[in-house]
Amino acid sequence: MPSVSGFQLEISIRNAENGDPIAFKVDGERFDGGTRTLKFASNARYKVHIAAKPSTEFLSLHLAGSDLALVAEDAKGGQYVAEWNTTGIDATQKGSRHNINFHLQCPGGMLKKQVQTKFYNRDDSHADWGHKLEKLIWKCSVDNCGNVQVNEEEYK
Repeated sequence: MPSVSGFQLEISIRNAENGDPIAFKVDGERFDGGTRTLKFASNARYKVHIAAKPSTEFLSLHLAGSDLALVAEDAKGGQYVAEWNTTGIDATQKGSRHNINFHLQCPGGMLKKQVQTKFYNRDDSHADWGHKLEKLIWKCSVDNCGNVQVNEEEYK
């Protein structure tokens, strides 16, 4: 279980075929889900890397309706990778955004967060336009019931 004082998550999402980081764009206050939008292609595969400081055990990841298998990258724990397939997710209509669920289960607790996204057709180069997301940093705290709260968010 994460300590009561909390932990930091570093999330990196890359194209599984070529290793390129996903793009994001700054939308300001135009949409309800946040000020930044993560950009994805439909019918594509992505590698989701998760690292926790201090080292934290995670059991499962649920992303946009898909249960993903977390594979430990380090025997000491705290670093995981999962593969996410966006097949079946339709392209987002122009001028709108789609908030997807990001649920990360740890022993005795759960992080539940919505992430603002836009999906493009696989052959649409707009999915790659914008700032490259090397990592998304979430500074988290845990309450007495095991609920994990994201208190700070940083895009790098």
